[in-house]
Amino acid sequence: MPDIGVQLRRARQERGWTLETLSVRSGLSTGFLSQVERDQSTLSIVSLAAICHALDLPMDKLFTTSGPLLRARNRVTEAAAQLRIQIGDSAVAYRYLTPQLPIAPIEELLIAEFPAGVRQEATPHDGEELGYVLAGSLTLWVGEEEHKLAPGDSYRIASREDHRYEAGRSGARILMAVTERFIDAAPAGRAKRARKAPVEQHPTSQRKEPRRHVTH
Repeated sequence: MPDIGVQLRRARQERGWTLETLSVRSGLSTGFLSQVERDQSTLSIVSLAAICHALDLPMDKLFTTSGPLLRARNRVTEAAAQLRIQIGDSAVAYRYLTPQLPIAPIEELLIAEFPAGVRQEATPHDGEELGYVLAGSLTLWVGEEEHKLAPGDSYRIASREDHRYEAGRSGARILMAVTERFIDAAPAGRAKRARKAPVEQHPTSQRKEPRRHVTH
């Protein structure tokens, strides 16, 4: 396979674009793009995606993977089955925890810490949830399905599905990404207004005497 820089330069030239044109369309600087085309800069997957989208070029022609990109949408992905991607001869590799990323944006990223043997009952919510087992073990039920998860395994579920968890003997630490925001901080202005709110007075203290008119 030719070097990535060579392929990107060829694709740009075939479209009759200058580096400046590609820079505007990709949002990347001309200096960086020039280095990429000369294989003098390491491409991240984000930068490669920006360039390929601008050129309307399939990304899968420019990196090596540990397996096919398109797979069935599995609920659980074992560590050994997670897709690994490497761009050219870069020392950086990427591991995809799910075959497809959620369409909805990630709102919160958190680590759930389950003590040994703790069970969390079904609590459906909106959006999607992606989980990655950092340590320990976890049993995930989705409806009647039961999945045993070990460190490195991941899962993805529609959060409205009936799902519950149970930690193993050593507990579990789960990295969770959810597409629903659970906690919203009160705006500072609202808090200040609440502190300055006047003390409620008895209605009689607010009563005004009627104005008396004097006739001369």
